Amino acid sequence: MTNKILTLTVFVGGFVLLGCTSNRNTATAQREVLSTDDMRIEARTKGDVQTLSDVYADDYVLVTAEGVVRTKSDQINELRAGQLQFQPVEIVDRTVRIYDGSAIVLSHERSKIIRNGQNIGGDFRANRVYVKRDGRWQLVLTQATRITS
Repeated sequence: MTNKILTLTVFVGGFVLLGCTSNRNTATAQREVLSTDDMRIEARTKGDVQTLSDVYADDYVLVTAEGVVRTKSDQINELRAGQLQFQPVEIVDRTVRIYDGSAIVLSHERSKIIRNGQNIGGDFRANRVYVKRDGRWQLVLTQATRITS
């Protein structure tokens, strides 16, 4: 009887420890993703194309609030040419969910974005998908929806 209780205690304790480790790993991944997302925001504001080139995966895709599909090279080339400029973003709220080497960032943000002299910014809901590649988080997809109410 004592052996069964000891075995059961070790078994249950193992599950508890695995859960704690998983929660710690998730919290660490969330912090890493938010740090990368903050780095992206700062780089956009500064026009830092080198940092953005590192954050954006080569297969990065942006679906704008107008439904236009843009690539990494579209974004980088327009920033480099001065055709695209970002003012500091106001993050209203932001959450991160982690899924086995990928993360989804859901945010509500207000931004001023100038493309070819026109303000295309505003109040947006944005979904960003990050994947962990070669030990670092990279952005593979952004989808923005304009909030009109």
